[in-house]
Amino acid sequence: MRRVVPLIAALALLGGCSQATDGSATPGGSTPTTTAGQASGSGKPSSTTKEPAKRPKTINVEGVDPCALLTEAQRAEFGLDQPPQPSDDAPGKKGCTISRGDRKHFVGIVADTTAGIDEYAKSDGKVTRLEVGGFPALLVEADTPLGLSCSVTVDVSDGQVVDVGAFSLGDVDLATLCQVVQPVAAAVVANVNK
Repeated sequence: MRRVVPLIAALALLGGCSQATDGSATPGGSTPTTTAGQASGSGKPSSTTKEPAKRPKTINVEGVDPCALLTEAQRAEFGLDQPPQPSDDAPGKKGCTISRGDRKHFVGIVADTTAGIDEYAKSDGKVTRLEVGGFPALLVEADTPLGLSCSVTVDVSDGQVVDVGAFSLGDVDLATLCQVVQPVAAAVVANVNK
């Protein structure tokens, strides 16, 4: 599963964010769609071409520092009172964990240049399609042996995403984590889109 390494790194720095505030992550279309992990077909070319993603613009996140994607004021607004901790989860995946002092939950931000949104849609968790700041996105809810996570994966470019997750060892329920992560993801997208 794609989230295991970032989750392990983030759990080592357990902390998190606290406040749920209104964000701009909205379901795409009239009804959110949920998809299960789907295997691709035969791998043979088909007669139809994939429709290009509908984004307000394409953003290359190769040189982006995930720890710089929330300002100090935004971190305070979301209750993230511990210093950001950078991590390189794997080549092409720069990460950052930002915690809160009470350790109830924490936020992880990953700039992934190795996989597009379609790879993240294959998650074992519940996947709901959203739109964040005009960009296609996925809300992924998961209950793993390592804890609970709710992530927003934003399609910023072909083969690149910004993944923002809220994680807990059980002190905070999944619904609350999803309320926490959506405004954080909206702020991250606004900052990376500047």
